[in-house]
Amino acid sequence: MGFSRILVVDDEPMIRVTVRRIVETLGAEVVDVATEAEAISELQKGGIDLVITDVKLKGGSGVAVARAAASVHPAPPVIAVSGYAEAAEGLALGKAGVAAFVSKPFSAEDLLEVVEGLQAPRHFELDAVVRRVVGDWAMPEVLDAVRRSMVFEALARAHGNKAQAAQMLGISRQNLQNILSRGKV
Repeated sequence: MGFSRILVVDDEPMIRVTVRRIVETLGAEVVDVATEAEAISELQKGGIDLVITDVKLKGGSGVAVARAAASVHPAPPVIAVSGYAEAAEGLALGKAGVAAFVSKPFSAEDLLEVVEGLQAPRHFELDAVVRRVVGDWAMPEVLDAVRRSMVFEALARAHGNKAQAAQMLGISRQNLQNILSRGKV
């Protein structure tokens, strides 16, 4: 399993404390918050391995929390909890990448079974992944190929307009031209 830091999000203090106590039995550090904004702030700080969030939050939603979790690296799995989620919310949760759903009321055993069925996000060594994909190419050549690919994509989206493509990429037009003038892939 390997969860070392778990984020619990619920606007009901009793439920938040209950979930906290349940997952603390796993030996993980637990951070509990009451709002979507607090949850997003904790996710942006990094180091969260698992998120357990209520679907309906006062002034926010578990869907937004799940989306925020999906945007960090590595993305922690999310367990959504609700006593009355609607079908549209279920679809939105699925699109946001929620790993599991637990209906309220639930027992400690029910929640722990779901948590134990998930895997903590793993960090990976980017250079090793790139080497497996590109083989013997030297890293500068790989970076040049990636840069050219990004420029070609931006040019396609800008219908060949180099100024617009450079703006999309956040680089100068001269830098874009320099990337294009380097050797072929």
